[in-house]
Amino acid sequence: MLFLCNTTYDTIYFNENEGDKNMLHKYWLPLTIITIIVSLISIKGFPIALGALYLPVLFKVIQLQLNLSKDLIDNATAHPFIKSNQKGIMISVICILIVTGILAYTLNDFYRSLGGGLGILVKISPVTLVISAILYIISAISVVKAVKYKYE
Repeated sequence: MLFLCNTTYDTIYFNENEGDKNMLHKYWLPLTIITIIVSLISIKGFPIALGALYLPVLFKVIQLQLNLSKDLIDNATAHPFIKSNQKGIMISVICILIVTGILAYTLNDFYRSLGGGLGILVKISPVTLVISAILYIISAISVVKAVKYKYE
């Protein structure tokens, strides 16, 4: 089934199955902000919040790499830089999730000793931690797609 999106600039046709490919890049900033907030609420997910703060740096890294390569190479494109940084983001996402799991396990006694409002947040932490991990992965994908959309 085809959908028609009218914008002020032109008309875009996209397949229902490809809607995610074409639209995810538009929501990278709200997804990143929501990931940071949910990760901080989960208490145990603070490494995920730090990892989500790192994601927007990719825009500047690609821009700096392009600026440096323009003087060295005549027809410099962003594709090799995006590809190499995409692998770096995948590795950092995996590492952040592993570090989050390790810290949650090793600091479990400390988390159990918390009382009051923090104790309540720790009790709901398993749910919010899973939500923040899923949001973090989706945020990383959306940032990479936004970078591809901007520079390609």
